[in-house]
Amino acid sequence: MNSFCTIITANYLPKAVALYKSIVRYDANVKLYVLVTENKPTAPLATSFEGIEIMYVSDLERYPLVNELYKKYAHIDLDFFRWSLKPVLINYLLEKKVTKILYVDCDMFFVNDYQFLFDDLDQSSVLLTPHWKNSDPLENSESFFELFRSGIFTAGFIGANRQAIPALQWWANACHFMMGEHPSLSIHDDQRYLDIFPVYFEGIKIIRHQGCTVGAWSYEHCKRTLVNNEVLINNKYPIIFIHFDNMLVSQILKGYDPLLLPYLNDYQKVFSESGSDLADFLDNIQTYAKASMIKKFKWKFRIRTRIKRFFYYLARSI
Repeated sequence: MNSFCTIITANYLPKAVALYKSIVRYDANVKLYVLVTENKPTAPLATSFEGIEIMYVSDLERYPLVNELYKKYAHIDLDFFRWSLKPVLINYLLEKKVTKILYVDCDMFFVNDYQFLFDDLDQSSVLLTPHWKNSDPLENSESFFELFRSGIFTAGFIGANRQAIPALQWWANACHFMMGEHPSLSIHDDQRYLDIFPVYFEGIKIIRHQGCTVGAWSYEHCKRTLVNNEVLINNKYPIIFIHFDNMLVSQILKGYDPLLLPYLNDYQKVFSESGSDLADFLDNIQTYAKASMIKKFKWKFRIRTRIKRFFYYLARSI
């Protein structure tokens, strides 16, 4: 049986349900483990889905590091506590329940078959996906610097099998050592630690399929194109799953990423079918007014950036 896991606060259960509804489209027997970080009951919504198993931190409290992580981070920032639980949860599930698993953030949404990712875990211990941010400092210096601040890989997705347990334990201990954004120390929450995986651990595979973890940050490097009525990334990769965080939703609603609008409409429809409204889970969604044509033109073509790059190459050629 294919298995996924995610971590939420209790009020985000509708997002986990939307995630489940997207993955069950491609595998009727799929399992989603949902760890709720507060020890309080969730809405009865999840009980109507046999493939969803709700877990609580109390279920893990005797597992290594859980209590220590709570004592260290819960009073500082509950996000730190939730993020630091990620390697612990994956490790726990691999030791107790499954042989391989995909962790995804709860605001991921699958729009295509993902079986190849589980097949990759037959040969690889860990799967990582790059952010695919723009790495050209002349086109987008902010994106270039962000690669070194927040990391090469996204922590919103990671695949693992039982051979990954040493890497996961190292990651959990690193998160226990330090969380938060500390640019001078090259620490960015739980994420920068993943940059070490391909060097220090065996069996690490970098997923180069650019249709995985499609997000706002990858717009420049991962061009959305329409080929024979199918949205592809860089004319090659079908979209597998999308990270519908606030930034991407804003980008789509403002008309900057129009080819993803049908997927966002589908995402909103899934929420509605469960009696929820996506707008309730997005900060200030009412302010995401559509931008003017001039702003969209400037955003798409980045005129100032192109002028700067022209003069840079001109200076080099003199």
